[in-house]
Amino acid sequence: MSIYATLWAMKLPKAHAFDTEWIEVYAQAVPAHIGHPSCYPEGDPYSDFLPPVVECDPKTGTGPFDRAVVIVAEGRDEKVGQRYTDPLLVMTGAEYSRATFEGLLDAIKQALPWDRDVIGMFTGPGGEERVIRSPARPDDGVGRGDASPTTDSPHG
Repeated sequence: MSIYATLWAMKLPKAHAFDTEWIEVYAQAVPAHIGHPSCYPEGDPYSDFLPPVVECDPKTGTGPFDRAVVIVAEGRDEKVGQRYTDPLLVMTGAEYSRATFEGLLDAIKQALPWDRDVIGMFTGPGGEERVIRSPARPDDGVGRGDASPTTDSPHG
């Protein structure tokens, strides 16, 4: 039996904001009672990969927040036992409850392997598409080091 409950799923562009291929990202909640001493008197078997146990009602197993929310992406959702081997984000339930949609989406995008130097896409009259990349900026290391924007295939 899984310790996770799916909260939501959404699709995001796979490699950059202009991509035409999509990847599914979803949130998995770990309820408050998971690992709690009232339910696990022998100890918390998930303490090595989940945030600390949260307080919960021993009779109902409910608490003010989930213990954790784990954000995973399609293709990065393999588990060993109950542990996701490559999650995008692991948050406490309290952190998740305070997160804005915009902030959470930004954190997910930062965790995805996007091309950070992509600034646009050109679609020609024949339907061909070219990704436009920014030149490197010395302060962030993003870009290709060219003096002017470059283009390449969006799926190259």
